[in-house]
Amino acid sequence: MATTSRRTAGILATTAGVSIWGASSTMVKSIDGIDATGISFHRLVLGALLLVTVHLARGGRITWSMLRISALGGVAFGLDIVLFFSALRETSVANATVIGALQPILLAPIGVRLFGEQLGKRVVVWSLVAVAGTAVVVLGATGVPEWSLRGDLLAVGALGSWTLYFVASKQARRQLGTLEYFTGLSVVACAVVAPYALVVGADLSPADASDWVTIVLVTVFSGALGHVLLNWSHEHVPLQIVSLLTLLVPVVATIGAVTFLDESVSALQWFGMAVVVASLAVVVLERPAKEPREVGEPVPT
Repeated sequence: MATTSRRTAGILATTAGVSIWGASSTMVKSIDGIDATGISFHRLVLGALLLVTVHLARGGRITWSMLRISALGGVAFGLDIVLFFSALRETSVANATVIGALQPILLAPIGVRLFGEQLGKRVVVWSLVAVAGTAVVVLGATGVPEWSLRGDLLAVGALGSWTLYFVASKQARRQLGTLEYFTGLSVVACAVVAPYALVVGADLSPADASDWVTIVLVTVFSGALGHVLLNWSHEHVPLQIVSLLTLLVPVVATIGAVTFLDESVSALQWFGMAVVVASLAVVVLERPAKEPREVGEPVPT
C-alpha cells in the first residue's frame, strides 16, 4: 500500500513529466523540414537506442518475456506518437494537447474496474470540472487560424491510443521495473513504426542541424525522462490522479505555442485553462477515499 510520502513523490514526478510533455509539443510543432511520420521515426529509433544502451549498461538484458509484457504498451505508444505528432502539424497546439487531456473521461471507469481505484465525491466533482475546462479550450479554438478539423480528428485517434498506453503501463508495471518496462515498450514501438515509415516513404531527412537538435531534445527529455517519471509514478499514484495531472499538458503547451510560435489563443481558451489548473489543485490535495487493491507485489526499481 503506497504511503503518503510516496504518493506525494509520485504526484511531483507526474507533474514534472507532464510539464516536459507540454514543452515538447511546442518543440515538435516548430520542426519545419520533415513530416510527422519522419519525426516519429527518428524520435522512436533514437529513444529505443538510448534506453537499450542505458538498460544494458546497468546490467539488464533484453528478453522475450520483457518484450511480451511490454508489447501492448509499445504498440499503443508507437501509434500515439504517430497520430499525435501528425495532429500537432495540422491543428493548433492547444487543440491537439487539450483533446489528449480528455483522457480522464475514458480512464475513470477503467481504473475502478481493473485496479479497484475508488475516489471521493469531491475528487469526482472537481475531475468533471477540470474536464469541462478542457472542453472550453477546444470550443474556444475553433475560430483561430491554426485550427483544423482533420488535425482534431487525428488528436482523437491519439487520445484512444494514449488511453490504451496508460492502462497497459499500469498493468505491466506490476511485473517489470520502470526502466525495464520503458526499454521494452520503446523497442516494440520502434519495431512497429520504423517499418511503417519506410513503407509509406516518409520524409526522413531533417532540413538542417536545428531540426536534429530539436528531435534529440524531444527524445531525451520528453521521450525518455518524461515517460520514465510517469511510469515510475504508476506504482505510487492512482491511475485517475496520474491521468488528471496530464491536463496540465495543454496549459504548458499553449503557453509555449503563444510565446515561441505566435499561435493565437482566445480569451475563452485562457479561461478554460485557468479552470483546469484550479480544479487540479483541489484534486491533488484531496486524499484518496480508498487505496487501490494490490494485485501482486510491484517490482522494485
